[in-house]
Amino acid sequence: MRHDYTRLFIAFIFISGAALVVTCGDKKPPYKILHETLVQPADHGMTGGPIFPQQVDVLIPDTAPADAPVFFNLGNEHDLTDRDLVGLYECYGRPADVIFIQAEHRGYGQSVTADADQSLPRYVTVNQALADFHRVVGEYKKRYPGPWMGSGYSYGGGLVIHFAAKYPDDLGVILSSSGVVDWPFQMDAYDRGVRRTFGDKAYARLAEHIRSLEPGALFDNTWLEREFLIALIHGATQYEQYTMLLPVVNLLAKLPASWFLKTLHWIDNGIAGGGAWAYASSNAKKTLTREEALTGAWGWRLWRYQQCRETGVFEVSVETPGIFTRTRGDFVAECNALFGEAPAARAPEWSPRAMIRDLKTPLVYVAGGMDPWMGLCLEEKNAPKKGRYFYVPGGRHCPDHGDDPALSKEVLAEMLRWARTPGSNR
Repeated sequence: MRHDYTRLFIAFIFISGAALVVTCGDKKPPYKILHETLVQPADHGMTGGPIFPQQVDVLIPDTAPADAPVFFNLGNEHDLTDRDLVGLYECYGRPADVIFIQAEHRGYGQSVTADADQSLPRYVTVNQALADFHRVVGEYKKRYPGPWMGSGYSYGGGLVIHFAAKYPDDLGVILSSSGVVDWPFQMDAYDRGVRRTFGDKAYARLAEHIRSLEPGALFDNTWLEREFLIALIHGATQYEQYTMLLPVVNLLAKLPASWFLKTLHWIDNGIAGGGAWAYASSNAKKTLTREEALTGAWGWRLWRYQQCRETGVFEVSVETPGIFTRTRGDFVAECNALFGEAPAARAPEWSPRAMIRDLKTPLVYVAGGMDPWMGLCLEEKNAPKKGRYFYVPGGRHCPDHGDDPALSKEVLAEMLRWARTPGSNR
């Protein structure tokens, strides 16, 4: 056992050191970034109603003409920053002749209404967000008339499919990276992915820790610790950059629960910037002011609202004992406690999958075989003929977004090929 702890300590120091490596330099980048806003109605079906400023960012390479192809990213469930925009540009090979534009999803980051109380953000719906993106395309095509390519990742991958189905004339091709196309209220696909990633023994140890975190009341400290542990399991399962934590978490799971959690908090603060605890805290936050919303720190609370109202995909385990222990009744109770409304009255299940058959816009789809969301993603056999399906057997969530530079360049080349083909979306 002491030998295990020694290996664990060495691994942690190595990982922490790697996480602190930074690049320095003041060389001027070969592009400029424009930060802009587009005034959007809170309800596109109402004239003269409330409005909000949607954040739109544009990255223009120094050598790109105004009519260069446009890579348009539909924002998803978090605020968008320069890091996101530059990350897109860099992971797709720093193309000198492609303009990158990102538009924030309503309700996230700076794209919120003037309401001082953002606790119940009814203006945030899928259809209203799609109408926002449609206006962005219409306005920015006046300045950048080149062929437009749309992209979306994870939830955004479902959005971009729906967007192309609803507004077929806006984009010449779309990229859906690990796009979730099925949105049932409850799903066990993620649980299958966790077990596949960790293995049966480690999964069983994690499930035992989860069972020790049965809360006495909604949103008490035990509830928060359970949500925190689930968030860390998400990160290690889903994202390639955190798979280095898998052997560490496997070893840590042998510790008593209190030591296990304390060490995980240490890792979360040192490597993930406290992201797992922010996830847990956001999911227990009953009120939200506009000032708090603008910090971008509470985005997971808004995603929980979207889950309750439209998207669902609450996680359950395939069998007990499992990692995901909550029942439908538990999820309903949490939605009621946070937002004062039960999800039972929500709209019919959102299904981008149902839109793919009649899609006119070519679809480039990227899937990872080790992605825990794969059970809700598009399979190659169901991909449309117009476009291309990229399957990465060992890939995780959105494998073209930073995990594999060669794949990313190939994906962009495919998108450009379709975007430059006259009438490709007809």
